[in-house]
Amino acid sequence: MIEEILALRKKGYSFRKIAIELDTTVGKVQYRYQKHRQQQEENKEIDEMNLTPIVPSSYERDEITLLPQSPSSIYSFWEISSSLKQTIEHQTRLPWHELTKKLRIYDCTLIEFNGHNAHRFFDISLPEMTNNWVVRGLDPNRTFIFDLGIQTRQGSFLSFLRSNAVDTPRNEKATQGLHIDAVNQWKTGTQDEPQWLEHFSTYSYYETVK
Repeated sequence: MIEEILALRKKGYSFRKIAIELDTTVGKVQYRYQKHRQQQEENKEIDEMNLTPIVPSSYERDEITLLPQSPSSIYSFWEISSSLKQTIEHQTRLPWHELTKKLRIYDCTLIEFNGHNAHRFFDISLPEMTNNWVVRGLDPNRTFIFDLGIQTRQGSFLSFLRSNAVDTPRNEKATQGLHIDAVNQWKTGTQDEPQWLEHFSTYSYYETVK
């Protein structure tokens, strides 16, 4: 019946005229027509849902990234995979939510950082369910690396993610960059190769949990 109603509506028939043509009531014609329209709308919504890309809440990667925000602040964000969390839980014999998470901030200016030779470092305790943090109060024109880790029962720091190295920008008072002396020595011929090259090394995002 709905096919006949649709065909007559396409010809411009009113509901009353369709009811006469099909030997039925106006109410039945309107009901069948509205029901058909409602089904079409529901099918359209389902199709749109199927076409909408699903953005995963997590990509199951292990990494921490740093982005300088100002001469004295760095924004950090990270992701920890389920497998890494399970590894840490197995080694500490504690559930993930009971572990004390920390950020360790290293000042690695003009050194090839090996994890133990930073000029100085300090820790920040992180609230549970946190995946980003802005570290403030840093010195401008310096190089920093962040470690994400936990505090063990013995009070030591156990690192499981290491960031990229980033420089905080110079402030208005600074007149020269970090490598100005090395550049001048190379330009004047007192150095065979640019001294600053030794400061660029690859930092892995993940270190094996010891």
